[in-house]
Amino acid sequence: MNRSLLLLDAFASHPGDSVSRALSGVLESAASGRLPRFAQWLGLPGAEFRAMLDHYFPGAARSGWAPDAEPVEAMEMPCEFGDLVDMLVDGQTPGADALAVRWAAHALACGCFGSTHLWQDMALSGREDVSALLVENFRPVFDANITDMKWKKFFYHRVCERLDIHPCPEPSCSGCEHYTRCHGPEVRIDIHPLKAAGPATH
Repeated sequence: MNRSLLLLDAFASHPGDSVSRALSGVLESAASGRLPRFAQWLGLPGAEFRAMLDHYFPGAARSGWAPDAEPVEAMEMPCEFGDLVDMLVDGQTPGADALAVRWAAHALACGCFGSTHLWQDMALSGREDVSALLVENFRPVFDANITDMKWKKFFYHRVCERLDIHPCPEPSCSGCEHYTRCHGPEVRIDIHPLKAAGPATH
């Protein structure tokens, strides 16, 4: 496999697009071992992953870019992965592109299985990148976070509310140096459309 994300980004059909950045970032983290093996395929079946690659990075596959691991069977995926994807897809922005929503949901769900800040696990520049991705593709999810809960924690709590699971398990971020601060009490705030430029935390 050619793991160069510079090569992958060179084939991006929409350079700088929030979904493209999320996809390539998660693939970078997965290739470097910062995310589980299934994230090399975004948790997608092989055929759909290749369709995603051709859609967002046309020509990359023909150049030799490919995961270096076999796809993970659905039964081998973490049990909460599908719940995270479904929660995000069900909270998609009205009118958003269906493929962008599905594949961005997979990228975000994969990022939840890293051990640090979500934006770091997705190889993004900061929390504002995650917020922009949510505003564009999952606006109801973004708007529901009225206490500015850190995104990984909020995603898990939203899944637990949907499935009536109590107590709710915490995401895998215990290795982060800011764990205590991120998992302290939440403070209710008013979220406005420009909130996407928030501080760089989960």
